[in-house]
Amino acid sequence: MRKTEAVYSVKWLVWGLIGFGVLCASMKATGGAGFLLIFPFLLAAFVKNRSELLLYAILATAVLTVTNGFIAPKDNVYSISARLVYGIASGVLILQSTAHKIPKILAPILSIFLYVGFQALASSQGWQPLISYLKLFLFVIVFLAFWGVACTACVDRQVRPQTLRSVVLVFACFLILGSLALIPFPGIGKIGAAQALEQGLDVESVGLFMGVTFQPQALGPAVSVIATVLLADLLFSIRRWEPLYLTLLVAAPVLVYYTSSRTAMGTWLAGMSFTTFVFMCANGVGSRWKGRALGTLFIAGMICGVALFATPEMRDKVLAFAFKVRGEDAVVTDTSFSALTSSRQGLMDVSMANFADSPLIGNGFQVSKQMEGLEIQSWTQLLSAPIEKGVWVTAVLEEGGILGMFFFVFFLLVSFYGLLTRRAYIGASAFFVLTIANLGEFTFFSMSSIGGIVWAFVFTGLALDAQRLRAARQARLWGRAAMPGAYPLPGPMPAGPYRRPIQP
Repeated sequence: MRKTEAVYSVKWLVWGLIGFGVLCASMKATGGAGFLLIFPFLLAAFVKNRSELLLYAILATAVLTVTNGFIAPKDNVYSISARLVYGIASGVLILQSTAHKIPKILAPILSIFLYVGFQALASSQGWQPLISYLKLFLFVIVFLAFWGVACTACVDRQVRPQTLRSVVLVFACFLILGSLALIPFPGIGKIGAAQALEQGLDVESVGLFMGVTFQPQALGPAVSVIATVLLADLLFSIRRWEPLYLTLLVAAPVLVYYTSSRTAMGTWLAGMSFTTFVFMCANGVGSRWKGRALGTLFIAGMICGVALFATPEMRDKVLAFAFKVRGEDAVVTDTSFSALTSSRQGLMDVSMANFADSPLIGNGFQVSKQMEGLEIQSWTQLLSAPIEKGVWVTAVLEEGGILGMFFFVFFLLVSFYGLLTRRAYIGASAFFVLTIANLGEFTFFSMSSIGGIVWAFVFTGLALDAQRLRAARQARLWGRAAMPGAYPLPGPMPAGPYRRPIQP
């Protein structure tokens, strides 16, 4: 690829940011009803058969779900409209997918429906079957919308990888650079007492940085999965150091640190490490680029490690962050594993106690003990029935029992193995981040909250993988070297699949 060739469309990036800004401004002016402007985008995407515009509309919906209420207020009109967007997209795209084969790169993820099907049966005996079924329905609708968009982007031969990258960069710039710009404005970027009380957060959450999202627990996973997708795309597809990508990657750990979230920091580190490890083991990547990239990443890691542990003061700050000890003169005295997991131990103990009550099939999908026998008095109770659980291991045992854990672990293994063997490295890295993030807070099925945005970028990563693999296949067909970031230029038709192109 030529040095001067762009790997993303600057024009698409600018107009995408302007469009998202108009959407946020309209929601700010109307208290949330301005989200209805998303429907012209959705209609244009279907009428013009524009996969990148459809991806833009779906990602905008997912990002707005976790956006700071000061920037984009949300009301019941938004809640209903967002679900309607997912419903329309999933319905239309599933019908369209019957016209072609399911892309192999997306097939492993569908194994999650074994777990969903089991929960549909087991939840009838759970604490609150009505809420469980509504949450199952919401998960399936949103999941199929994401899957359908990725499927369309995989099979659409007209969409260019530069445009897909621009769509990703629109929301990466908003979440990362937008949050970075709010650091000097604590009145907007930090969570207040009223917000903490409204969201059911503890007192310690007051004053934590949340950036352009509605809480720190949303900013951390969002930044982590975006940074992982960007790094994987940089290593496997672009294969050169792009300034905008590097800016976003450097800003990501700064934001994660400001959230004071150990889960976010662990997730970010795991995502960076897993992506680097997969890149180191992957075949089909030029040895020259691999050597340069790994050398640069190793040096960057060494510099960060030395900077963090060079002095006793910095080591104390790192330990205080890891063990969630607050205060200027905070000193960590207990460095045991139980002290590290103490903030989640209570929720884990409750989940295991509930698991003991129904060890075989669990207690129902995404419900809590307090919902048992709950009388539904209004439809708003069904739209927002939030629950907080610990890590995914104990949460899955509580909700699905031993059988549920079997189906869930089967889904994880099939997905990881299938994605890696199909060389879907960007999607596999994002899926790894999703799994690790749920070891701190169980949001795997919270599609109307934090889980939705992480799932959205998992499928976006798979769409980027499909474009990369298609470009590589076309490059081999034309007898040229793979061109990361763009399709090979058209040329004379080859005489055969293993012969050089016929010279004109």
